[in-house]
Amino acid sequence: MVTAVILLNVERSQIKAVGEALAAFPEAASVYSVAGKFDLVATVRVARNEDLAELVTERMVALPGITHTGRRADRPSWVM
Repeated sequence: MVTAVILLNVERSQIKAVGEALAAFPEAASVYSVAGKFDLVATVRVARNEDLAELVTERMVALPGITHTGRRADRPSWVM
């Protein structure tokens, strides 16, 4: 199982719609609207890294309003 935290920049007028669409994905464990550099933070769980790549590059990219994504694979902070 792969857990990833995906950081999203979203057009301001689309934040609610994008958040709701992401929350409907079966892989989504949580979706939060946040303040700061990013607009939304989504935690997703997939079986393999390839599934994560497909989720981000094929399915999430199809959602209107997402302007940028970043991610941090879930791992202990001491692992470089």
